[in-house]
Amino acid sequence: MELKRSLGSFSLLFFAVGGIVGSGWLFGPYFAAQIAGPAAVLSWVIGGILMIFVALTFAELAAMFPVAGGSIRFLQISHGTLVSFTFAWVGWLSSVAVAPIETLALLQYATHYMPWLMFDKGGVHLLTGQGTIVAALVMGAMCVMNVVGVKWLAKSNLLIVSFKLLVPILTAVILLTMHFNASNFHAHGFFAQGFHGVLSALPAAGIIFSFIGYSPAIQLAGEAKRPQFAIPFAILGALVICTVLYVVLQTAFIGALEPSAFADGWTRLHFDGDVGPFAGIVTALGLMWLVKLLYVDAFFSPFGTALIYTGSTARMAYAMGKNGYMSRRLMEINKAGSPARLILLNYLLGLLLFLPFPTWQTMMSFLVSALVFAYAVGPLSLIVLRTIKAQQERPFKLPGVWFMAFLAFYVCNLILLWTGWNIVYKMLLAVMSGYAFLLLYRKYDDREKKAMEWHNCGWLFAYLVMIAVVSYSSTFGGGRSWLPFGWDFIAVAAQSLVVFRWAYVSGCKTPAQHVD
Repeated sequence: MELKRSLGSFSLLFFAVGGIVGSGWLFGPYFAAQIAGPAAVLSWVIGGILMIFVALTFAELAAMFPVAGGSIRFLQISHGTLVSFTFAWVGWLSSVAVAPIETLALLQYATHYMPWLMFDKGGVHLLTGQGTIVAALVMGAMCVMNVVGVKWLAKSNLLIVSFKLLVPILTAVILLTMHFNASNFHAHGFFAQGFHGVLSALPAAGIIFSFIGYSPAIQLAGEAKRPQFAIPFAILGALVICTVLYVVLQTAFIGALEPSAFADGWTRLHFDGDVGPFAGIVTALGLMWLVKLLYVDAFFSPFGTALIYTGSTARMAYAMGKNGYMSRRLMEINKAGSPARLILLNYLLGLLLFLPFPTWQTMMSFLVSALVFAYAVGPLSLIVLRTIKAQQERPFKLPGVWFMAFLAFYVCNLILLWTGWNIVYKMLLAVMSGYAFLLLYRKYDDREKKAMEWHNCGWLFAYLVMIAVVSYSSTFGGGRSWLPFGWDFIAVAAQSLVVFRWAYVSGCKTPAQHVD
């Protein structure tokens, strides 16, 4: 049984918006203010604009090839098996992490009325044994809802996303009108941590994590009724709507703070109740009705995002199966049109991620580096497919494709740089573990093996080495500071240009593969 086309344009838009408005709004403004000070407002603007450049490449690809798990299938068509697997593996692992991340956010807010869910260890909130059981049950509920079928999920998601949007909008309006102190924006200087802080906040505060949430619109493309219109509409519409929303929320958050909260500098920002930042501010204002509403939303926002990703990540695994990286038995579709066995597999892997990444911020930082690396698929595939699939119908055609695709690729590499060496090396280790998995799987899988095309993969291995060298040499997140701030931008531009051109030439030499 194949996946059914049952999603309309607005359903797909709400899936994309629901993916973006999750735990990011609950914690992002707090961490962004700590890292960048008042200039965190610019971090959200920059993050939204950068992700629009990347998203535009996917808008053309997903409309041209509206298949389940699209981000995994595109590189298979343009660059072949080994290249496709590398990006698919990392993208899948990072997407699996979304449900655990959102569950952690949900439970962290829930400790306000169920303190036994977590315990404090040196200022870090970790799950208790009971909390781990509750986390497993919450994620299990998401799986059951997805197994029922995507058409039912679309109807429930419409209600969840409507509520998810209402609460942050209402919170921002109340804070801006009732308790807004404009002087907060020049306390300790607007650029309290310089422009370095503005850029560091993009991955470290969850800004890119939030905006990458449009991904479900790509992964669910195989179930869109009018993909040529629905996909660009959903992706670009969601990013524009949510960029405006997050900028307003960050502005309201900074303006609502008491000066005593950042008297020792923005890096030491803290106040009573900051375990749930917006709820803590609203509690201090005495608006208890809004506090209750926030705690309800602190359940629905993360739960809704995790619910969406539980389904879309299963479609990514389904696409890996189509490419020959997953067992055919795992790919079976149930009567409701859902890949139930893959949903179960993702659930089990998600539970394991609580071990190496026990907090929201540590898991989120790894996820950002992995997803951004995986999103290089868009610009690298697009330029090749413009050549080898020149006659393919393109319902949405990106203008200035060479410039826009290179800019999108450069953006992905910059975000990797800003993530820092402490996270990037873990992402590279994840790539290496994927190769070990692929070799074992191909040894024991009984179906026909696709050619690995090693001769066309030189650019890929050079790219991985360049990522490691530039990140290790930079001033970000554990780097050795051999590359001064500013010069690292030039180094990334040179790296991007070399890999971009090399990947194009290699892709044009690789026989184009069929996609269904």
